[in-house]
Amino acid sequence: MSDLSLHLPDKTKPRILVVDDVSENLHILVGILRADYAVVVATNGPKALELASRLPAPDLVLLDIRMPGMDGYEVLHRLKSDPGTADIPVIFVTALSESADEAVGLRLGAADYVTKPINPELLLLRVRNQLELRVHRRRHHAASLGIDALRREEKPALLLVDDIPDNIHGLAAVLQDDYRIMVASNGARALEVVSGPHPPDLVLLDIIMPDMDGYEVCRRIKATPDGSRIPVIFVTVVDRVVDKVQGFSVGAADYITKPFDIDEVRARIRTHLDLSRLQRSLEDLVDERMASLHEANEALAESKEKYRILAEYSPNWEYWVDPRGDYLYLSPACLEVSGYGPVDFIGDPDLMRKLIHPDDLPIWDAHDERQATPGGYRLPPFRIRARDGSERWIEHVCQPVIDAHGHFLGTRGTHRDVTERVMAEEQRDLAATVFANTSEAVIITDADNRVLTINPAFTEITGYTQDDTFGRPARLLQADQLEPDSHRALWTAVEQTGRWQGEIAGRSKDGHAFIAWITVSTVFRDDRAVHRRVVLFSDITEKKKADNLIWTQANYDHLTSLPNRRLFNDRLEREIKKAQRDSTTIGLLFIDLDRFKEVNETRGHEVGDLLLVEAASRIRQCVRDYDTVARLGGDEFMVILSELQDGTDIGRIAQDIIDRLSRPFELHRDEHFVSASIGITLYPEDGNSISELIKHAERAMYLAKDAGRACFRFFTRALQEGAEERVRLASELRRAIDAGQIELYYQPIIELASDRIVKAEALMRWKHPELGFVSPATFIPIAEDTGTIHDLGEWAFAQVVKQTGQWRNLLGPDIQISLNVSPAQFNTGPQTFQRWIDALRTAGVPGANLVVEITEGLLMDNAPGIRDSLLCFRDAGIGVSIDDFGTGYSSLSYLKKFDIDVLKIDQSFTRNLSPDGADFALCEAIVVMAHKLGLKVVAEGVETAEQRDLLCQIGCDYAQGYLFSRAVPAGEFEALTLRHT
Repeated sequence: MSDLSLHLPDKTKPRILVVDDVSENLHILVGILRADYAVVVATNGPKALELASRLPAPDLVLLDIRMPGMDGYEVLHRLKSDPGTADIPVIFVTALSESADEAVGLRLGAADYVTKPINPELLLLRVRNQLELRVHRRRHHAASLGIDALRREEKPALLLVDDIPDNIHGLAAVLQDDYRIMVASNGARALEVVSGPHPPDLVLLDIIMPDMDGYEVCRRIKATPDGSRIPVIFVTVVDRVVDKVQGFSVGAADYITKPFDIDEVRARIRTHLDLSRLQRSLEDLVDERMASLHEANEALAESKEKYRILAEYSPNWEYWVDPRGDYLYLSPACLEVSGYGPVDFIGDPDLMRKLIHPDDLPIWDAHDERQATPGGYRLPPFRIRARDGSERWIEHVCQPVIDAHGHFLGTRGTHRDVTERVMAEEQRDLAATVFANTSEAVIITDADNRVLTINPAFTEITGYTQDDTFGRPARLLQADQLEPDSHRALWTAVEQTGRWQGEIAGRSKDGHAFIAWITVSTVFRDDRAVHRRVVLFSDITEKKKADNLIWTQANYDHLTSLPNRRLFNDRLEREIKKAQRDSTTIGLLFIDLDRFKEVNETRGHEVGDLLLVEAASRIRQCVRDYDTVARLGGDEFMVILSELQDGTDIGRIAQDIIDRLSRPFELHRDEHFVSASIGITLYPEDGNSISELIKHAERAMYLAKDAGRACFRFFTRALQEGAEERVRLASELRRAIDAGQIELYYQPIIELASDRIVKAEALMRWKHPELGFVSPATFIPIAEDTGTIHDLGEWAFAQVVKQTGQWRNLLGPDIQISLNVSPAQFNTGPQTFQRWIDALRTAGVPGANLVVEITEGLLMDNAPGIRDSLLCFRDAGIGVSIDDFGTGYSSLSYLKKFDIDVLKIDQSFTRNLSPDGADFALCEAIVVMAHKLGLKVVAEGVETAEQRDLLCQIGCDYAQGYLFSRAVPAGEFEALTLRHT
């Protein structure tokens, strides 16, 4: 203790009072601190209070908790109660086993704590933080007031980074009253938030995370300009000293060990937020003072009257240096060129070399070596980096200054800013490079449209060379190359605006025709007279072919070459507008082939396809050239009869179609017979919208079927009874759940590789007390239209969870149940599905036992909240399956954008499977694509062993269909699964 008592503090260093009753601890602490701080020591509480109240008072106190007599808590209480010592920061130095005591100390006013055994680096960091914070609070009271105002104005933002949601939720729950909470479940997401438009004020970061651990996340945050100013505190179970040192080495501000006391966390957060704000305040203050200094230097330079004339009239940067290289004079132009004034260069003779681009330093260094050359010289242009960050090109000329006696007095030189000249030369070279290498053809003509030059792309596209075209009219712009209307439109636009662009037909030197997208621009003289014309064009022949093919595939049925539903709707909309304008009538025929399904199933799909093609041809023969015949899908056709003065001819046309379709179809040397049921609706009598007209025509078609088929019926208002029936069903459906009329059936899904039942699809069945079983195709659309789908969905989910929990024990823990989710259920947002996930956890059923089936259309809608809902499923381990994959108009991009686990091949593909068929190729392509993306594939509608074998051949994972089983009640499914085990 004698050595300690003789230690005299250095009055120029910050003063630290160390309080501990154990001499070994005092020796260790003094040894760590004495190099940087003035250290005084006390071995008990009263002595500590006495030393703290003396002048000069300590700047910081390191205080042990466990001391005889007066413990650390009482010392802290008295220090904070005394106005003279209340602002002295106190850091507890305590044993690792006293974490609860540390939390108590923080609540009493301790600024921080360090644990024993002491880590020197951690101790010095904590001491330095608190000393800086105290100094800056005292010296910059205004900044502190600004911090307090900022606190009142807006809560600081905290980013919580942890791969365990419970950890995030726990911290967020206790911190959200004081802070705005941002969360990230992995390192990549944390980096996105930090680099985003609204970065956090502080980051609480876990260390142990998959893919990217906390050390790497911290290192990357600190490597960014914004992130370098954001304090990062590690919150982790890792407690080794080496791990803490590693954390500080990558830029962490502090380290909190789990389990932690929340008061400790709050104290750490407050400390580092204050330090961060004060640091930024000081940086702003430094910037203001630097700006003031810069203005003072400018004012000083402008006051030098003896060089006023040179400064005013010379745009060049003149200078004169003595033989030692010190500046004797600099003209004010140096400020305009470099952003640095004469004072800057005089104060730092080496500043010019610092400004030169590193790649150009050899030019300047060679100049230094030859500075005394009598004849003087000119340097090639070199680059400097101006104060504003821009690059300027400088041309340097210098001349030695020699007196009458031949003595070298220094060097006089000129820096000339030639940036504009160099950039113009670069632009000229760049333009020449683009002209020579662009894939677009370029023609430059004179005012009379005669070719001056062409680029290589022009020769490549047309075959014409420079010699072929020079001085001759540009053929692409000549009348014989364009339609008369196009030629007039081109030159009218060019003469009026100087510019035209569009599509033209061209012909190459060898006679090959091509289509070009051309842009004509005019270069005018100062007097607005035409100087040059620039023609750019590209060969779009193949693109046009591809576009036409895509348009055809999107708008025409691939089997019959008739317009499909999309094109049919476009044409009907156009015809309705035309009928409104001309006061004419439109007839709409909804045609359904009777007994087609029988032919298709008994004679095979190839015969069925041939019959559809022939039927389409026969229908076309019954209508006029300008009428529209379309195939909506399956055996349904639509006909638009336009420009009718009344509806008298429609019945004749409909009967003609029925008669022609009733004749035998000779296919594969056999005769096949079908008939047609036709529903007819008229515009405007029967409806004003496309959907209404089609709906009424379809109702009339079903009326024809009910009348015995092979006939036609006009829509009548009596058909509204069907709509009324829907209203009745909608009302009864709301009561069906409570009445126990809804039941879940389960259709097995087979693992093809093992022939085992491993999954099932849950399907709703409604057993109406009067109507018997109501088809889901009937009541599900009603439920979606009326909103009852939400109640049905909640009920179905609860049943599936309950049933899955039972089957996990009976059928095995890996049993997986698929549940169809309507797009309407996503409209309520992810909160609905969060309730599902909570219910799963309550029931003890893992998310992996559940798959939600959605449609492609849901993803294509890209409605807000869909992505969040799917993320809820992913985070809970619930699989997501795309039902009826490939049947809609879609973009495969959603497979990357959304978290999808399973694709279900629609039965329309599996129904026609044959080894050499297109459907087999499509199924194989879907399977290969899915496996490449890491997805599983389920084939629906498998009804034959041949289909199953073909699916096995292409590597399909699962299958379901009547070959294996229809949808059955839960008890039957359970027995069926046990038999397959």
